[in-house]
Amino acid sequence: MFTQSLPSCSFSIVVKFHGSLIHDPSVFRTAVAELERLVERGHRILVVPGGDLHDKAIERVDNLHPLPSVTTRRGCALVQDEPGYLLANRAFSSKLVPSATLSECRSLAKVGKIPVLLASRMLFTTNSAEWSWDITSDAVAAWIAWVTNAPLLAILTDIDGVYRNAATHDPEAFIEEIDAHDLAELGHASVDACAAHFMSLRGAAGVVINGTLPNRLRDWTEGKHVRATYITTNGGVP
Repeated sequence: MFTQSLPSCSFSIVVKFHGSLIHDPSVFRTAVAELERLVERGHRILVVPGGDLHDKAIERVDNLHPLPSVTTRRGCALVQDEPGYLLANRAFSSKLVPSATLSECRSLAKVGKIPVLLASRMLFTTNSAEWSWDITSDAVAAWIAWVTNAPLLAILTDIDGVYRNAATHDPEAFIEEIDAHDLAELGHASVDACAAHFMSLRGAAGVVINGTLPNRLRDWTEGKHVRATYITTNGGVP
């Protein structure tokens, strides 16, 4: 997994913006507007976009006709950039700006912008990852939160959090709090197993939260308890 640490960029929140939030334009606009409001309240936010459908398409092709590993690695990294460009489209927001380096992200955050990290260049040039299908944008977001020493990591998706056996329509399956190690043992849930393992290894806590209800993200940043899955380390709620 990731081992290389980089200088702090002084972000208060790293937000993984799940690709599922882009499917509904009204949901997408509402979630983006909430990020803007958080910046107006003084937060420095770094957004890591998720690939969603495109990386699944590459995986399906690879299952049918195995591709060279370099093709799958680079292809999946690049498709994580694509929704980043959409997020940063000025038709939706003047605050979100695409950026390929942490240095650029830091400069943008200092002037009240919201950098959207297009991580492919970093991933191509660093030796800090052993690539596999287990490493998705969730793991990239957890890594970025760690290397920038961001105190908050929010995985923004279109459901309330993590459910056992992916039973998202069963209220009894909802997990309100889980240790990162135990989350990794669940395998792929709302958070990929590699991200959970990395969070456990590095002691990085976070939350999986419903981005279709943006007031939950705002309340969480204010220290209020919301309906979400709190990913803990060493038994503590983030």
